[in-house]
Amino acid sequence: MKKLSAPSIILEWETVQEGGLDRGLTGLRGICEQLNELVATLDGPAEVIICYEPAVIPEEHLRSIVNTAGAPGKWPCPVLLHEVPSAANYYEKKNIGARHARNEILIFFDTDLIPDPGWLEGMLTPFQQWEVSVLMGATYLDSERPYDMAVALFWIFKPARPSAPLHSTISLLSNNMAMRRSIFKRFPFPDRDVYRGQCTELGFQLMGAGLTLHEQIGARARHPPPPKQKFIKRALLAGQNEHFYHAVEGDTSFARHWTHIRTDCRNIATRIRERSAVLKPSLSAQIFAWVLGLAYYAIKAVSYFFARMEAEARNAPKAGA
Repeated sequence: MKKLSAPSIILEWETVQEGGLDRGLTGLRGICEQLNELVATLDGPAEVIICYEPAVIPEEHLRSIVNTAGAPGKWPCPVLLHEVPSAANYYEKKNIGARHARNEILIFFDTDLIPDPGWLEGMLTPFQQWEVSVLMGATYLDSERPYDMAVALFWIFKPARPSAPLHSTISLLSNNMAMRRSIFKRFPFPDRDVYRGQCTELGFQLMGAGLTLHEQIGARARHPPPPKQKFIKRALLAGQNEHFYHAVEGDTSFARHWTHIRTDCRNIATRIRERSAVLKPSLSAQIFAWVLGLAYYAIKAVSYFFARMEAEARNAPKAGA
């Protein structure tokens, strides 16, 4: 049997702040357990790279967490801690981690995710095919509590799905993906001064270069909903991000903005209808999802509008000029 390529698993100690330390520890334990399960099937030593900010967590504290995650056994590979500047954003941390990686297969995984059993094998097996260069795992949302269920019904991640044959996709999600290092050297995450969106931009760059994005539905990982206290902030940032990329493309017209508002509203309806068949929510959960979804995308639309107004004010000719 052909051995699996040993991966470099790249984590950033940022999203754990939203998911909580207990969840981050559970995710690390899952990675450790799955590395131990596969160690005899790998073609060399794997490695785990964690990029962290000392101002957020001291190195000795993070090392203690890593050691706890490896108990009662131990990590079957090196776990490397790399300090990053406090100004480094989410994507820059991933880029920094990739520059320190030694293995050919890079797996980017967020510290607020918990891998399902078989996740790691699902992320590595497709790379036995030479034509696979970029791979998405399947990230799905928690849905146990009422708020979790409501968000799972309307937000960006699809529900957990049964395993299926490897297939192509047009969506690149940076929280659960793998790429050949030789490809990532040519196509790192773009350097943009926005909160999120670089993953979509990178996906277009890769497809524009003739590369296929593959999705492995069986490589599942569980994601928390945005914390209630950060729900509004995420919506505000989504509007700012959308305006930023429209400005890059040279079209921030009201017509285009209105088209996106209508698309967001249609997406709420489509997602709730389709996901209800899978998640089996109560009627009250569906109503809650509609309320949250409309609130989220209304805040996003208002944020876009103000971003547009601010940009127009900055670019307006100054009096007397």
